[in-house]
This record gives sequence, structure tokens and C-alpha cells, in this order.
Amino acid sequence: MATTRRRFVHALGALTATAPLSACVTSSAPRQLERFGLQLSTVTPLLLADFPGTLRAVAGIGYQQVEFSAMGFLGRDVGEVLALLDETGLQAPVGRITPVLPPDFFTLDRSAQMRVFRDRSGPAYLLDNVRAGIAAAKRLGQRDLVLPALMPDQFASLADVERNVALIRQAGEICAAEGLRFGYHNHDWELKPIDGVVPWERMIEGTDPAQVTFQLDAYWVVKGGGDLASYLQRYPGRFSSCHLKDIDDAGDFADVGDGNIDFPAFVRAAIAAGAQHFFVERDRPPEPMQSAQRSYAYLSRMTF
Repeated sequence: MATTRRRFVHALGALTATAPLSACVTSSAPRQLERFGLQLSTVTPLLLADFPGTLRAVAGIGYQQVEFSAMGFLGRDVGEVLALLDETGLQAPVGRITPVLPPDFFTLDRSAQMRVFRDRSGPAYLLDNVRAGIAAAKRLGQRDLVLPALMPDQFASLADVERNVALIRQAGEICAAEGLRFGYHNHDWELKPIDGVVPWERMIEGTDPAQVTFQLDAYWVVKGGGDLASYLQRYPGRFSSCHLKDIDDAGDFADVGDGNIDFPAFVRAAIAAGAQHFFVERDRPPEPMQSAQRSYAYLSRMTF
């Protein structure tokens, strides 16, 4: 992982040397990340037990923003969510596309829920899910509506990749007609080459920047063998939001600042490349609220 960090810092130098002056950080004075949020998948078990109380606790840590997970509002009406956001002072600036689920979904056992959720998250339902998410995004004042992922089995061939690119273009057109922008969040499987083609790169290059944006997840890029600074340099303006998620020596998840990603360098490069929103995330933390607190404590002290 030390080698990964050295490559990142080297590539960062190339980014700041070639990026437009208007996009670069021109002051040498240390800066702090003024606003960053929490991706609520970090605290999903707590939300399931106490949705309002968990949002209040997140705000109590000091977070000013949240991003809802692939599970959306966990069956709650957008009006109730808006009231809670208003009460806590939290903002939700980036939307999340969630599958349209059957009315009895939350009465199913966990295994049945996962089967239904996975099926309804597939390509066949993508455009319907996008359409269904537009009204809530508008009520929340969101510009971007981000798809959490298409699953690994949807990237089995180049034909699959081209189908996905075509679907993403259509989703972008649907969102653009409503004054929104479609977004896609990466994992590591989109970085696995297929016959020499990296699916994620094909998705970025094959879509209209005015209609389609991408959410860069730092952990999954590193996990997939990608170079964070290189992607920011190659595709400026394509990553409007980022997930701040750390990786340890074993390749597992870590709280932000406890792993091997150089977050000061990453945030500096991401802002120079046009990123506007940053969200802390850790998948399946053993102590969800403690993880959120530790990551917040690191980022609130971090300078870049």
C-alpha cells in the first residue's frame, strides 16, 4: 500500500501541472474541507432500528450533510424525511437511485429482501427506477441522481458493457429532461478489463458530461488496482462527488485516516478536478456510529 501512496503523490504532481489554472488550488496555505457528509449505508443497522434518532446522532457528531444509501428512505415518505432534515439541519445534496420495491418488501425476511432488491436493481428496471426517483430528488433540491451500481454479473462481456453504456445514456437523457443529471458510483469490478477495455473508462468516455456524472469511490478504485490521481487527471469535470473510504494493508475497509489512502492529496486533486461533494463511507463497520465519529474527527482536523 505504501507503493500505491507513492504512485498517487507522483501522479498528483502531474495533475496539478497540467490542470487549468482556474481549476487548481493556487494558495500554498493549508486548507480544510469545509463541508463533507456521511453516506448513510455506514449506519444502516442503526437506521433500521431508529431512523429519526440515527439522523439526529449523525448531526450531533457534526456532519452537515448526508447521502442516503441504495435502500433509500427505508420505506419512509419523502415529506417525513424532509422534516427530519430540517429539524437536524442536515442537507442531502446528492440523490440516490433506489429500486422500486413491492409494497410488502419490509415484511419479508432478510434473505427474501436481498433477492428482491437485487432483482429490482438490475438493468431491466434501471430506467423505471430513474423515473421513480426524480420527484424526490426535486423535492430535496438535488442536482445529481446517482445509481449505486450495476452488479458484477452485468459486466460479463463487452456486449454487457455496451448495453450498460447505452442504458446510462438513456438515463442521462431522462434526468436532463427534468433538469437533473444521472450519476454512476463505481466499485472495483468496473475496473476489470474485458478484452483490453476497462468498463468504467468506456462508461465515462461514452457518455455526455452534461447529462452523466460519476461518483468516485476512493476505496474501490484502489481495491481494483486503479490510480486515483490518474483518473482525476484523465477525466477532469466528470466526478462531481466522491466517497471518502479508506483501505487497510489487507485490502479491507478502514475508518477514514486509519488506512493507506492519502486523503489530503486525494481531496486536493479531486477539488482541482471539479469534485463538489464528499461523503464518508465504511462498508459494514463493526461499530457504525463509532466509525462515523472517528472518520469525522480525522477529516475535521485534516488540512490539504
